[in-house]
Formats: sequence, C-alpha cells, structure tokens
Amino acid sequence: MRLPFRVWAQYLLPQRLLAALVYRAARCTWPALKRPLIRWFAGRYAIDLSEAEHSNVEAYESFNAFFARALKAGVRPIEGDEDTVISPVDGQLMQFGTARRGALIQAKGLSYPMDELVGESGSRAARLQRGDYVTLYLAPSHYHRVHLPLAGTLTRTRYIPGSRFSVDPTTASVVPRLLCRNERVVCWFDTAAGPLALVLVGALNVSSISTRWLGEIASGALRVWDEDGSTQRRFARGDEIGAFNLGSTVILILPPGRLMWREGLHPGRRLNMGEALGALGPQPGT
Repeated sequence: MRLPFRVWAQYLLPQRLLAALVYRAARCTWPALKRPLIRWFAGRYAIDLSEAEHSNVEAYESFNAFFARALKAGVRPIEGDEDTVISPVDGQLMQFGTARRGALIQAKGLSYPMDELVGESGSRAARLQRGDYVTLYLAPSHYHRVHLPLAGTLTRTRYIPGSRFSVDPTTASVVPRLLCRNERVVCWFDTAAGPLALVLVGALNVSSISTRWLGEIASGALRVWDEDGSTQRRFARGDEIGAFNLGSTVILILPPGRLMWREGLHPGRRLNMGEALGALGPQPGT
C-alpha cells in the first residue's frame, strides 16, 4: 500500500523533539505568543466559546489552558440512568463492536491485539478478550477532557511509552497497530459490568496526558500504579477523570455480553460526552 505523504512523513519526524517544543509553546504565558495562538486556533477550528466555562480568551493563562478548557455546567447532560453507558468524550466514532479472539478493529483491513493495547495479559485483561469496545477520535476542535462512562472504582493506572503518530482517520487507515504503537495511559475500573478499561492514546504533538489522581504523567519508562484499600477512588458516571494536552483517541473496553448498543450508531458519527452508547443488559447466564 502506498502511504500518503502526510503519513510516511511522520516516520521521519523527530516526534519527541517536536512534542517538547509544542509543550513549551503551549504553556507559554507571554501574551504576545499565547493571545494570537489562541485566537488563531479558535477561529481555525470554529471553537464554540459559548460552551466554555470562560468564554473570554483573555481568561486563559496559556494556550494549553485554553485547549484543555472546562465547559459550563449543564452543557453536556448525562443521558439515561446508572445502567446507561455514556460516551467518555466529545469525539468522532471510529469503530465499535465486539472483540474477536482478542482483536479490535482499527480500520478496514486492520486490527490490533487488545492485550498489547492495554499492556497486560493477566486475568483482568483475559475477561475482555471478547469484550465490547468503542474507539473515539478527538479532533482539535473537540472538548478534550475525559469522563467515566459508568460509575466505578479505580483499580490500576498503567503508563505505556511509545511513538506519537497522528491518530487521525487517514493515518489510522494505513498504519498497522497504530493505537498499540503510540504512548498511552490505561485506566482500569471495577464497575457494575465488571472490569472496564479506558485507554487514553497520545498522538502527534500531544505533549502529555493527565489524570485526576496522578496529575500530568511525564513521558519515560513504563509505570504502573495499583490502588489498595487505603486509596479507594470511587467515581460517578460522568465524572471527569483526565485530559489530553492536545488531541488524541480514547478506547473504551467492557466485558462481553453486557452492553446493548443504542440504535443509530455508525462509524463517522459525532458524539458528545454524556450521550448514551448503550445500556447494560443482564449478566450472561442469568
């Protein structure tokens, strides 16, 4: 397959150097840099500032603060009841369905192993080998905070180092195992449906990923943070759990046989955080 220029050029880019430069520029508080950058970005991507907690661009101390902005209370209503699984982000629905033999679909003709994506193959990962999953792509114009799709208790966080390819639809359609190559953070929760994995995948120019309990996670070697009885962190459905500092992809994986998808879902559909993906059905075998 002949790769588009915008894709093969990424193999040549000094991804980490580029990310380091973007990191510094995005956090610069110098008005002469941050103001035109924010205004250009808001215009280029038609950002709806009426939804933002602060609609005045002067209120943001840096471009990164603007990019990872909070929304006004109530602009993303949480649909359904406690058995309703909601979209964790504003994003474009790329793929959804049921894993087959531990493989998730990346794009037409391309799949990747779930255990490689989450970085482990123990009992909790084994329960998701035939699980239901959904992949959501966050474009630059989207709201970039991540929320919990189902109430749960945090059990583990895993940081996995990797590359920083773009995760846009064009790149995802031609680069094998793209979502397993990129840097990512995997958050595990115990929920009413069983173990839930929420995978935050980094991308080109994404200079960091943050969670509520660890703050900004620095790039580097693989790390794992296990929770114990003294650090039980319980989150409600729809609670904010993290944020991207520049855009990326989120993958949600649930145990098999629990999620009944809502009608009308299809690849390419835009979803807002809080919209229903489906509802939990009865436990298999009951």
